[in-house]
Amino acid sequence: MTKKGSSHSGDVQNTLPPDLAPNMAYGVLTELVGYCLRRAQIRIYQDFQDVMEPWSITPPRFSAMILIRRNPQMKLTELAQGMGIARSGAVEVVNSLAKLGYVRRCDSPTDRRAYALALTPEGEAVLDKATELVREHDARISARLSEEEHVQLRNLLNKLG
Repeated sequence: MTKKGSSHSGDVQNTLPPDLAPNMAYGVLTELVGYCLRRAQIRIYQDFQDVMEPWSITPPRFSAMILIRRNPQMKLTELAQGMGIARSGAVEVVNSLAKLGYVRRCDSPTDRRAYALALTPEGEAVLDKATELVREHDARISARLSEEEHVQLRNLLNKLG
């Protein structure tokens, strides 16, 4: 599919998203990995938000809840490291989850200066439902990919970040 303003390098055909404005000249934008990733991320994020709105779960909150569940007694600094964000960002995520009643801070059995993080019973129930819905969301957003392309895309994205 070729749109006005798209370009091709050699014999490589660019596959352009169907939602590009038909009469818009995009120039170099459609050749930039970052631009293509950002356009896809916006569409994916919006679908995620639509699905998770009833529980106020954002992608960072979902990631944090998964990590907290899978890593008992996790400390805030470990959560930040696992999420690849600054400690201050992890504080914001945990504060929002605590305010929603999904996460609680407990005394750490190994470090009296730190708190351990745990899901509340409500957080456990919400995460079970959210995980089911996120799996459906992931299948929906990647439905146009073959299984091989799905694996290849994850591998390529892992190389970038």
